[in-house]
Amino acid sequence: MTICMNRWYAGLDKRRVAGVLTNRLVKTARPRGADSPTAILQAAALEFAARGYDAAGVDRIAAKARVNKAMIYYHFGSKLNLYLEVLQDMFRALGTRTRAIADGPGSAESRIDAWVITIVEEATARPWFPPIMLRELASGAAHIDGATFGLMNAVYLAVRDIIVQGQEEGAFRDADPLLTYLTILPSILIFFARQRVVAAHRKNTQGLAAGAPREAGQFVEHIQQAARAILRRHS
Repeated sequence: MTICMNRWYAGLDKRRVAGVLTNRLVKTARPRGADSPTAILQAAALEFAARGYDAAGVDRIAAKARVNKAMIYYHFGSKLNLYLEVLQDMFRALGTRTRAIADGPGSAESRIDAWVITIVEEATARPWFPPIMLRELASGAAHIDGATFGLMNAVYLAVRDIIVQGQEEGAFRDADPLLTYLTILPSILIFFARQRVVAAHRKNTQGLAAGAPREAGQFVEHIQQAARAILRRHS
């Protein structure tokens, strides 16, 4: 049975406050000087999401973070290093949580459900991440280094291991784990990108079938069902 989406969606903020989603980029902003790297990362994430890497301005990031521009270079060394840290923050969090799911108890199907929820929770906690990632993929991953690719790969390896176990147990058919991953993850990124478009252009999209709102919980349940349909062995 699919994990209850209404209960998950209603409890998201409470769990985030309780510390389920914990790292520098999802903490509440602090006063000037309290935690300069955190403030810089938060400001940078918003700037990169809005403008992309090339158009993002270090001056604007410093102003949003309420720090001297020199502090950015002191803590991160360069604009590129700052950008990579924003990406790596997401993938570190995802890698840790998805690996725990892959190595944890439960059926392969229930862990696929949990994997989907985890991706959506982390993207919800960082609304800047889907637009940054979609821009980066469209550019051919022009700014991603080997370390970041390694963190990205850890997210895939977790779901691959779940799928392989399900196949070995006879619950899943012989589906390609990578193609399954490439079916699920981009759909999640596009959903969140669409949510931003609908919110920003509400007047223009009102009344259009393609502009009709969809709740995150409804989307999660749909993706879970789609993943199960892809993977389930048919008698």
